[in-house]
Amino acid sequence: MRSFRRAWRMTAVMLVVALVFFVGRMLWANGLFSSVQTGFSGSCRVLSDVPGVTDIEVAGGMAFVAVGNARGPRGADGIYALPLNGTGRLTKLSGTPKDFHPRGLGLYRSPDGSGIFLLAVNRRSTGRFSIDSFEVTNPAAAPALVSLGTIGSGLLTDPQDVAAAGAGNFYVSNGLAMPAFLRRLADWGAVPGSSILHFNGMMFRTVAEDVYGARGLLLSRDGNQLLVASLTTRSLQSFGREMMTGNLTEGGSLTLDIAPEKLSLDSRGEVWVAGHANLFQWRDFLTDPDHRPPSQVFRVSLASGVPQLAQFVYGNAGGDIAAASVAASGGKRLLIGSSFDSKLLDCSQQ
Repeated sequence: MRSFRRAWRMTAVMLVVALVFFVGRMLWANGLFSSVQTGFSGSCRVLSDVPGVTDIEVAGGMAFVAVGNARGPRGADGIYALPLNGTGRLTKLSGTPKDFHPRGLGLYRSPDGSGIFLLAVNRRSTGRFSIDSFEVTNPAAAPALVSLGTIGSGLLTDPQDVAAAGAGNFYVSNGLAMPAFLRRLADWGAVPGSSILHFNGMMFRTVAEDVYGARGLLLSRDGNQLLVASLTTRSLQSFGREMMTGNLTEGGSLTLDIAPEKLSLDSRGEVWVAGHANLFQWRDFLTDPDHRPPSQVFRVSLASGVPQLAQFVYGNAGGDIAAASVAASGGKRLLIGSSFDSKLLDCSQQ
């Protein structure tokens, strides 16, 4: 009897320790203990009022801005272009479908560098998802979009972002379909709730499973590494990529001071990432637009495509822009957007 009681007490202690660790990890993942850095070595202005900015890609002196609002579809949603040289205006591009509300954007350049192609995660007003592809015509002077097709699949249950590896070859970060209570646990970082899909030109297949909170995707310049922004592990995860098959092998990771969303690559091969110090405040902002959480932007250096060091670049307490989810650098200009806030910031870096 005594041995039974001793075993029961040991089991109870182990369960309590496991529960404390489990709850502590969730609180850490959601940023309860996080602090917010503020400041910027430069100046910023509100470039445009838009429903929200979900992603930004830069190529050939032009920024392509995916406009949409995470709270629901708007008439102004679409892909916009902004010249990074001079004082050009943010202009909505023609050529997208009527029911088009992008939440992620990927860019691919032809091998000779002359052609620019965009892929977009489209969440239609019906709630269905697709990956829409476009060619950008006359990108330097008067860019417009020519639709190249729409790809749908039952595997696209909650796609977040797309990374283009070539013509008809791309990766998608995808939230899994699961019961409501498991979805809640995944949203809080208690269980993995995402996967990475690969489309090889003919079909989708899962190439990475059990990913926590997969959001932004980015291919390294040589295409050998796929970077994944993990919202609920507050990290960038790298995966080695097999060129021929598209298969992924889990590699190194870098823990950040923020829960990252979208990723962008600059001309020097460095990664720009925006995200949230506190996910409790971020979720509050979804339901209460007056509750404005802070914004932070970091620049991450890579070594052989693997993230090494994150350097703080920009931060504000929520007044300039709240809950920034994407940042992209073009020369000395830094564009910062938020899928919840109706602003696009144009910053000049010193």
